[in-house]
Amino acid sequence: MKKHLLKYRFEFLLSILTLAIFDKIVIFSDTIYSSYVWPTNMLLLGVGSFGLFHDQNLLIKWVKNILIISVIAVPIAARTIFVNSVLTQVALWSYLLFYTIIFTEVIRQIINKNEVTESIIMGSLSGFLLIIVVASFSFLLIDFHLPNAFQNLQGTTIPEKYHQVVYFSSITLTTIGYGDITPKADNARLLAAFWGVVGQFYMVAVVGIIISKFTSK
Repeated sequence: MKKHLLKYRFEFLLSILTLAIFDKIVIFSDTIYSSYVWPTNMLLLGVGSFGLFHDQNLLIKWVKNILIISVIAVPIAARTIFVNSVLTQVALWSYLLFYTIIFTEVIRQIINKNEVTESIIMGSLSGFLLIIVVASFSFLLIDFHLPNAFQNLQGTTIPEKYHQVVYFSSITLTTIGYGDITPKADNARLLAAFWGVVGQFYMVAVVGIIISKFTSK
């Protein structure tokens, strides 16, 4: 089981990320999404990371295990956690750190591969979707500390705002910029600018890596 999970880790991760980011397309009830779908998405994202890590040192294993426990526990106890200010901050930071570590691990494995395979392509796409997830939690942290940092962001709880922030992150990283949700606070504006640069750099860097591996064969 573990061997197969490791072999198809990028395919599994890509499937879960796609579901977690885009499943609101077919769910029309905000209440159902916030109460049931969002916690399920977060739970699946946490479980989906199991096959990514291997050959780590002891410190990385401990950090990874602690963060995995955190990100799996949050959706299960979401109604309790998101009514407490301290627990909400801990949850958001845990998600931010966890998916940053996953993104780093995905990039490390892509770079260390000697040839371009379907798995590498899926890993590269997973990396971009992970940036969207990391950016989303960074925006949620800004919004938590600076209420009304974003104009036209609806809702009062993290699950209610999540799919809106994911949309805003996607639009920012792809530099489409419709302008329906806009950053008002300076911190939010600068963070949006930062993620816009990261999104463009990722596209150029990853395409360069894939082309260099392909042409070296």
